[in-house]
Amino acid sequence: MTLRPEYKFLFNPYAKDLILSIDGGGMRGVIALAMLCWLEEQAGKPAYELFKLVGGTSTGALICAGLGLGMSAREIMDEIYKKRLPKAFNRAKRFLWLRFLLNGLRHLYPYGPFLKALGPLGAGLRVGDIETPTILLTTKDLRTSSTYYIINAGPGAPLFAHWPLAGAVAASVAAPLFFPPVDGNLVDGGVGAFGNPCLATSVEAVQYLDMAPENLIHISLGNGYQSNVQEEGAGRGFWLKSWIEYLLSEGLDDAAMQQVFMTRAIYRTMDFRRYNPALNRGSIKHNLDLDCGDIDPAGLALDSGSHEEIELMERIGYAYASKIDWMKERALPWNTIGGQAEPGYEHSDWTNSPFAAQKF
Repeated sequence: MTLRPEYKFLFNPYAKDLILSIDGGGMRGVIALAMLCWLEEQAGKPAYELFKLVGGTSTGALICAGLGLGMSAREIMDEIYKKRLPKAFNRAKRFLWLRFLLNGLRHLYPYGPFLKALGPLGAGLRVGDIETPTILLTTKDLRTSSTYYIINAGPGAPLFAHWPLAGAVAASVAAPLFFPPVDGNLVDGGVGAFGNPCLATSVEAVQYLDMAPENLIHISLGNGYQSNVQEEGAGRGFWLKSWIEYLLSEGLDDAAMQQVFMTRAIYRTMDFRRYNPALNRGSIKHNLDLDCGDIDPAGLALDSGSHEEIELMERIGYAYASKIDWMKERALPWNTIGGQAEPGYEHSDWTNSPFAAQKF
């Protein structure tokens, strides 16, 4: 194959079709956005011109909707994640737990400030108004226990063309306990298996949009991996809250990794690449040469919206992107930097996984 000069940059020297998927993670979406900002700088063009299909869950859905409106990753970062969302969360945090108790322990945040923070995404637009790139957003319907794949192209598009874009984003973002279900029915697309939407995005691309897997590079971005490894004997002191936190974290992590392994197993001819930095001081200092200061990266949460937290997340995403070997085909998070296991992943026994025995 002949290299085209305009594609000598990094990850796509042979001008394959590019698709993108972005995990959920609330304000930690800043990490994935920072990676996209770095890519935009290197490519000299906005992310919405790089990718033919962008799929996202929760905060990933918000980012993908912005790309669908022709916003660059930098514009989404500055206008929404830095300027608008922190105000929404910080304002809503006033009397947070009192309000949580008074509304019957239903949800922490009202939708009003969040919808206002969407800015251009809430300007009366509908999903069908978006033309390129193709966007895919996920949400779960409590009435049917089904995941909806909100799409603006292909055979599924007519089902969602009339949906308000802001409503579709809100439905995908509606993490239980954080926000109320949209219309009492629709919750975060990450409820279930699609907190990482890489498989859903791949299925949509190949099965419904007729993209050839051998001509695809799929960039899958996480918003930071937080290890759930416990100290020796820690389980003896677990109580209700401890178990709930542990089970939720393990369920989300396992589901995210299952999506990665299944995508690679099903679409063997597709160049699928997964990028997700480990959020612990050792990895960030050793691999990214960053000092986290007083902020514990393992404690970054869905509603971490302080100036210092956002700045750290942006620095992590940007430094991680600058360290990645973007020419490495079929990359995985534990071998993206220097080909070595990244601290934070070494405790997870990937090599003994039944999936690891398959020849990806």
